[in-house]
Order: sequence, then structure tokens, then C-alpha cells
Amino acid sequence: MQNCEGQRSADARRMKHRCGTRAFGEKLEELKALFYEVVMPSEPHARGYKLEKILRDLFDLFDLDPKASFRSNGEQVDGAFTFDNTDYLLEAKWEAGQIDTPDLAFFKERIGRRLENTLGLFIAMNGFTARAISQFSTNRPVMFLMDGSDLMAVVDGRIDLGELLLRKRRHAAQTGEIYLPVYKILTE
Repeated sequence: MQNCEGQRSADARRMKHRCGTRAFGEKLEELKALFYEVVMPSEPHARGYKLEKILRDLFDLFDLDPKASFRSNGEQVDGAFTFDNTDYLLEAKWEAGQIDTPDLAFFKERIGRRLENTLGLFIAMNGFTARAISQFSTNRPVMFLMDGSDLMAVVDGRIDLGELLLRKRRHAAQTGEIYLPVYKILTE
């Protein structure tokens, strides 16, 4: 398990500094409380806006230079951030079921209309269908995926958000598979 007690990554010094920073820990606890509050049943649009705010604050806490949702060429973008000198578009959905191929296809097209080196992170609280993961893990993937379990591991302090993104991106780059569950990372 990778957490404040036993970080083994290349970013261990950064994580150790964060874990030792009282303000960081307090903010992460605050975001954890908000996250668990949002998990409770509520009106879908309100829940979605709360999730966007939590994500923006979480990405800010981990120094990922987040951008709030914005409109570009008439389309709504849930957000953007910079990680490891790469720009990412962010799509976040909290649907009743799992996300399937149409949503991933739309997001892939949106990424394709940006600079060549732009990547995407799609967060779906209830996960993705196996068909969607399989279909978009081919033909040079331009995104990778996170779900509610991934976010829960971050707000619980079990893994650093930067480490999670790095491991997921590396897995996608090396295997072509766009989804790596956090439990596989934590049990390695």
C-alpha cells in the first residue's frame, strides 16, 4: 500500500513533504468529507457541480494547475489540468450506470480537436463498461480512465494523486490499456 507511511515512488520526497504538511492534510480531510457527502443521493446536476468543485480543489491541492469548466468552440469542457508538462482535458460524469462507448467517443473527438500532444482524463464515478474500455484501448489511445474507487483512494490518503496519474498513464503508454484499477496499483 502506498500512503503517507510507506511511499515507494520516484515522487516519494514530494509525497512525504505533502503528508507532513499540516495544511495539506487538513485540506485533504476537508475534501474527503465533501466527497463522502456528495456520494450520498442528491439531485444529479447539483451532485455533478459539487463533484467538479471537489475535483478542481483536489487537483489544485496536488499542484496540477487545474482550470475550471469552460466553453470552447461552443462545447462545454469539464476542466483541464497540467501534469508532468502535459496538458489534459478533463471529463467527469456521475451517471447512474457505467459509461459506455458513445461518451468515450465524444471525448476522444474533443481531444482530437486540440494540439497533438493533448491527452484526456475521463472520470466516471460508477466506472466504465468492459466494451468501452476494450474499444478505446486500441488505435493509439489519447485518454486514460479513473473511477470512484480511484478518487476514494486519493481522498483517503492511500495514494498520491500524482502517483496515481503517473501509474495509469504509464500503464496506458506501455500496454495500450486505458484503465488500470487502483487496487492493482496498491497491491503491487
